[in-house]
Order: sequence, then C-alpha cells, then structure tokens
Amino acid sequence: MASRHLDATTDLEEPLSSSTRYAWFVAILLMIVQVVSYVDRFLPSLLLESIKHDLQLSDFQVGLLIGPAFGLFYVLVGLPLGWLADRVSRRNILAIGIAIWSLMTAAGCRAGSFWMLFAARLGVGLGEAAVAPCAVSLISDYFPRRTRAKALSLFMAGTFLGAGTAFLLGGPLVHAITGVGPVAVPGLGLLAPWQFVFLVLGLPGLFMALAVLMIREPARRERLTPDRSLGSAVRYVKTHWRAFGTLFVASACCVTLGSLSLWNVSLFARTWGWDVRSVGIATGLLFLTGGPIGTALGIRLTARGIAAKRADATLRTVWIGLLIGVPGFALYPVMPTPELALAAMFFAFTGQAAAAAGGPAALSFIAPGEFRSQLTAIYYLVISLSGQLLGPPPVGWLTDALGGPAMLRIAMTIEAVGVGVPACILVWFGMARFGRQVAALESALDR
Repeated sequence: MASRHLDATTDLEEPLSSSTRYAWFVAILLMIVQVVSYVDRFLPSLLLESIKHDLQLSDFQVGLLIGPAFGLFYVLVGLPLGWLADRVSRRNILAIGIAIWSLMTAAGCRAGSFWMLFAARLGVGLGEAAVAPCAVSLISDYFPRRTRAKALSLFMAGTFLGAGTAFLLGGPLVHAITGVGPVAVPGLGLLAPWQFVFLVLGLPGLFMALAVLMIREPARRERLTPDRSLGSAVRYVKTHWRAFGTLFVASACCVTLGSLSLWNVSLFARTWGWDVRSVGIATGLLFLTGGPIGTALGIRLTARGIAAKRADATLRTVWIGLLIGVPGFALYPVMPTPELALAAMFFAFTGQAAAAAGGPAALSFIAPGEFRSQLTAIYYLVISLSGQLLGPPPVGWLTDALGGPAMLRIAMTIEAVGVGVPACILVWFGMARFGRQVAALESALDR
C-alpha cells in the first residue's frame, strides 16, 4: 500500500518526463501531427464542387464523402488501436498511422468514381484513427495533472490550425491549379486539378511519420490496477456512465457542429457566388484567429477552475465554449450578407475551439492510466460517430428534401439548432456528476 501511495503521489505532483522542455517539444510535435491530419481531413471540402461535377454526384453522396467515407474506419479501428496502444509503443503505432493516411490521401489522385474516392477516404480514416488514442495517452504520461490540461489544449489547437491551413492555403492552391487545368504527372498520366491536389498534399505527411519515430516512449502513469483489458475499460465507462456520458454529449456536439464548416465552399458559392479561393481564405483566416483565441480562452477558463479547486473545471470549459459556439453555427448560414456570415462564424469557431480545448483534458481527468488509450478510443468512437453520421449526411439529405441546392443554408441551421440546444441543456445537468467522478479518481490514486 505504501508503494502504491508513493507511485500515485509521484504521478500527481512531480514532472513525469526527464525534461520539461522535451515534454513540451513532444506536445508541439503532436500538435503539428494534428495540424497535418486536419489538413488532409478537410481537403475534400475545398474540392466539393469540382468533385461533384466530374463524378456526377448528388449532395447526399457529397455528404457521404466528407462524413462516413472518412469516419467509418476512423471509428471502427479506433478501439482496436486503443487496445494495442495500451500494450505496445504508442509512438510506433502513431508513425504507422501517419504513413497510412498520407498514402491514402495521395491515392485520391487515382479516383475516377464515387466508390474509388470513398475507398481512399476510408483509408485516410484508418490512418488518422491512431492519432487521438496515442497522442492523448502520450501527453498524459509526459505531463503531471497540474499542467496536463494546457498541454492537451495545445494539442487540440492543431485541429483549428490544421483546418485553417487547409482553407487558407488550400483555397488559393485549388483555385490556381483549377485555372491551370489537367496536370500531366509521370507514371500517373493526366490528372484533373482536384486529383492533383490530393497528390500534392498527401505525400509530405510521410516526413512527419519519420519525425514521430524519433521521440521517446514515456513510462505509463496513474494506474489503479494492472488490468488493461478492453472489457475492463468498457465496464469502467458503464460504471461511471453519467460522467462519461455527459462528456460524450458535450464533445459530440462540438464535433457535429464543426463538421458544418465542411459545407462552407458550397454554402458561399451557392448563396453569394464566392469562388473557392475567396471562401478558403476567409474561412482559413477565421479558423486561424477564432481557433487560437478560443483555445486560449479554454486554457484560461480551465486554469482558473483548477486554481479554484473546481473538480468540473474542464467540462465547464467545454460547456461555456458550446454556449458561445452554438448561436454562431446556427446563425452564420442564414445571414443576409457574407460579411455578417463571417462575423457569426468567428464566434462559432471561437466557441468550438474553447470546447475542443477542454474535451481531451476532461477525459484525462476521469480515465485511469491502465486503459487511457482505450478510453480515449471509446471517447473518439462516440463523438466521431455523432460528428460524421449526424454532421454532413443529414445536411445533404435535408438540402435535397427541402428543394435542392439553394436550401443548403436552411439545412445547416436546422442541424445546428437541433444538435446544439439539447446538448447544452444535458451537459449543464450532468456537470455535478462529472465533478464527483474527477474527485473520486484523484482520491483513489492518492490512497
């Protein structure tokens, strides 16, 4: 019992890495991995109109490409990868995942039909499924609890930096390549502009895989028992379902709302006649401003909550972010002018970033170390199913059902209100139970 007390005290109070600087280097590297993953994830949204035209797709098929095509493998293999990451090198799993998603992004250059592109996006989801279980677990073991939320928020900032980079740089790139016309590539033949974009943005990720292979694997911390089975992880969630369920609802709402931005190119083109370059620059700038501001707000709110000894500090941050973001997401598609739409979108992205900053941090405070990767995978399984299945496809379906392309803006607003309002109410009522679970785990580790 004395040994366990010393181990738990070390976990909670002392730096977990041999070098604080090295720990922050790893956090920054993993944030860059997140950036690259989101560039590849958001890429198709910049190419929607070209892909739709060349492959003769409906809006519902487009919704499948930017939702389930990526999300299916992302959610199906996340849990097995989490199980594996609790047993073998998380660094190696992550490096392999980066290589897979980079190659599959590049493979999109050979897609000549809906099903070929659907298969390529499945492969991207397969590779990116390794990111969250490995990265959240690695960061949690590199940092003590008092600084972990800040490190995990930095990692999550990669979400918005990646999306912003994809839109800001990808928009002009797509515009420029589209103006050039088909591109002849040795060994691949003549590629349509959107196919060439997949090739150009996919292959550089292989260098990131090599960089990840160079980091050190940290010791695993904060373990209550030696049991690392998936069954035990699932039972732990079921036993504490109120705390986990509240967090799942909050983060699922955040992801679902965020998926609406995948329709931005089509929204601005159909409603205000903007080209992909203009939409990409405007959306990218909002991601790159609202994202960091929201992340900084999330870090500050969490730090103040922890300093005030609020056990629910991390989840409260998520809830406040949703209160800011939900109105923005509901209003920007139906604004009368593009300028007002962009103003509302700024609040949407700021709130989403604050909520996203708190999600993985909240999870790390209620997840024991022995199956933290598996619990992270379960977390992302739930929120990704919601975000990918309740996000783009229903918007596409509603657009078709309401009368065609011009109704996209109405469909987006219906989605935002229908998901966001119930989630905010449910999270508020679950806040106290989440706080009690945080306190209970800390007490167990300190015994």
